[in-house]
Amino acid sequence: MPDINLERRCKRQAWAPTHRFFAVTAPGLEPLCAAEMAALGLAGVEPVSGGVHFAGRLEAAYQANLWLRIAGRVLLRLRDFRVRRWEDLERQAASVPWEVWLTPGAPLRVQVALHQSNLKHSGRVEEVVLSAAAARLAELGLDAPTPAAAGDEQAQSLLVRGQERRASLSLDTSGPHLHKRGWRAQGGTAPLREDLAAALLLLCGYDGSLPLLDPLCGAGTLAIEAALLARRLPPGGQRGFAFENWPCHRAAAWQHLKAQAGQGALASAPAAILARDHQARPLALAQENAALAGVAADVTFNRDDFFTAPPPAGPGLLVMNPPYGKRLGSVRQARDFMDRLGQRLRAAYPGWRCGVVLYRPEWAGLLGLKEEARLAAPFGGLKVTLLCGSIPRE
Repeated sequence: MPDINLERRCKRQAWAPTHRFFAVTAPGLEPLCAAEMAALGLAGVEPVSGGVHFAGRLEAAYQANLWLRIAGRVLLRLRDFRVRRWEDLERQAASVPWEVWLTPGAPLRVQVALHQSNLKHSGRVEEVVLSAAAARLAELGLDAPTPAAAGDEQAQSLLVRGQERRASLSLDTSGPHLHKRGWRAQGGTAPLREDLAAALLLLCGYDGSLPLLDPLCGAGTLAIEAALLARRLPPGGQRGFAFENWPCHRAAAWQHLKAQAGQGALASAPAAILARDHQARPLALAQENAALAGVAADVTFNRDDFFTAPPPAGPGLLVMNPPYGKRLGSVRQARDFMDRLGQRLRAAYPGWRCGVVLYRPEWAGLLGLKEEARLAAPFGGLKVTLLCGSIPRE
């Protein structure tokens, strides 16, 4: 197929239309993600359980992948249709211009989720969709997609969802989960995921204008996410995305968006960002991660014990992911530790605001915060509470 013919198809099927997208989030984070989208100026923003709908041209997906700190991935809705019998799926799958979206011969993973669907067999669903894509590409003299190997995060993913009498075909625009920013050297013990760290910061209204302290920094995730946010750096600026491998990818538009992001970034964080830990090994790891993220100069690292070290100049925002329960000790040990944290906060940090990851929501009272906001989200097989509040002045 001549290149100019493919270009015409891309213009008609991918570049010109307004598409429907869905940003997947961890349950509980949908309102924060919707607020991010509104700030980016994306259209048709509608939070629902499990994510946020939005609409726009192809560049809207580029923008969302580059800038969203809380989303897990961004899906492009190829088809959304009523399904009563297998012929409905076959017809819809055959109508997709696969040559625009799939690189010939490249690995493809079809993921099927059925819930009380008229389509009863996930294996057959996968077979129908793969056959439709292969037939379309073969008609144009192009190689069929190959089955993706298990664990291949770089393979293109296609999601088929069937619920009752409706079904949808969606293409993953992101690739690896968006919390994988591209900078982490290694995690350390029970590292906080980047999207949850960003969620805590945004829940607390952090914008970089006030000092920030993470006194239990571990691998440095909170401090690094804070530095990226304070400097207005895009969280996706150091990684690749699935859409970059599409035949219809608009490389010039993508480079323009990244250049705009670079021009809008601040040279340094406006206020101090401090990361402390009483152990040398996690502190060294946090410093390495900050260097890989390009924010080493924005974060001051110190080996200090939170219970004895003096507070920095403030007031500001104190954020932390304390050791908790099943991950780093017993529930009783974690509760006693939270009680000690609350005593230290009240004694040394009056007037500061505090954001914390809680293993159990009832432990909020141990901290003695004047609560401002909270939400629950899954993390590592657990459900944690993100809590934001102020430390009263006595």
